[in-house]
Amino acid sequence: MAYDLIVIGCGLSGLYAGALAARRGKKVLLLARGVGSTHIGAGTIDVVNGDKPTLSLLTRSKSHPYSIIGAQTLKDAVDQFKTICAEHSYPLHGEVGKNFKLPTAVGSTRHACLIPETMLAGNLSRKEDLALANIHGFRDFNAHLAISTLRVQSLIPNLQVIDLHLPSAPFHRDSYATDLAHLFDKPDYRAEVIALWKPWLKDSPKRIGIPAILGLDHSLEAKGHLESELGIELFEIPILPPSVPGMRLFNLLRDDFQNHGGRFIMGPTVTGEIEGGRVVSASADMNGHIKEYRAENYVLASGGFLNGGIIGEMDGTVRESIFNLPIASDRPEGFRKPFGSRGEWTNEVFLASHPYAKFGLSVDKNLRPIDANGKVIAENLFAVGSVLAGADRVNEGSREGIELGTAWKVISG
Repeated sequence: MAYDLIVIGCGLSGLYAGALAARRGKKVLLLARGVGSTHIGAGTIDVVNGDKPTLSLLTRSKSHPYSIIGAQTLKDAVDQFKTICAEHSYPLHGEVGKNFKLPTAVGSTRHACLIPETMLAGNLSRKEDLALANIHGFRDFNAHLAISTLRVQSLIPNLQVIDLHLPSAPFHRDSYATDLAHLFDKPDYRAEVIALWKPWLKDSPKRIGIPAILGLDHSLEAKGHLESELGIELFEIPILPPSVPGMRLFNLLRDDFQNHGGRFIMGPTVTGEIEGGRVVSASADMNGHIKEYRAENYVLASGGFLNGGIIGEMDGTVRESIFNLPIASDRPEGFRKPFGSRGEWTNEVFLASHPYAKFGLSVDKNLRPIDANGKVIAENLFAVGSVLAGADRVNEGSREGIELGTAWKVISG
């Protein structure tokens, strides 16, 4: 079967590209070995740390993916993503150029451009008193640790810790966030929680942060139910993977893609073949059973080092894992083979910017991978997301902005 488009990778950029193409009536196949970084992310959309001037600097930098897509494309991508989320009854709040200031699980603060409604009351720009809830028996969140750091980071005058218990939590092992999220999806379970928590919250602040466990499928319903009965505002704080808010975004985009006719195959190892300046096929290897798929166009959304889209060898060479495309240390210059010793990939200061963060594919203005001479390698291959060179996504806070913006550019032109 021939497709209009084959997308390789199902992180945020791959899922978004697939959903956008399927919504336009294209016959789309999405191939992925496993889930992308949605399951380890915060479930928010981070465009840039800082404000509009910071974003403007990145869009003017020739080495950054934002400079290829431009500010308007980025805004259009984020706006359409918000529309899709709203259509699935999971609204995201925010806009490009403005950030929410949110607490983390260790009590530091982070910026996010778009956040789900379940995190809205945690905006630290609000100065009302708040408390963080320590859930008895739940090891993946320590409210006392978070509050001790947040007191230094925040201007909120009254910060408290409250200890809460949960009914019917798993007793044979530690509870995971996904266990509790499935429980909070159930109205009967929430009724038990309300009965148990109500006396403990009588004199607490009216804004309370809990670990991100408020349901996988019915999080807004769970939040509304608890708030109306308890007379408080609840907000979620992302914690250790698997990320419940990230899983919600994954499920939402996967469902949207499949509801519009997209085909999704997860599990195989994927490789691609380029001949005569075009990708001619993508092969999926499922435990030795290899099947070949063909399409008019291909989108590479395989991710960076974290996701296996880029692989670093012990001899210092770096390679792209699907098509064996040349990797650059920056865009458009900076092709180096080898990339030096692994010691040269990192900065001596742990929290500083590291050279390896900007390794990736160099691309032309249409996001087609290019070689060291600036020549397009395959005219029907487009690269999106974290496989692209030129951005330190962690320090910039640009990961999701790059993923959405590049996917939108490829599909929308």
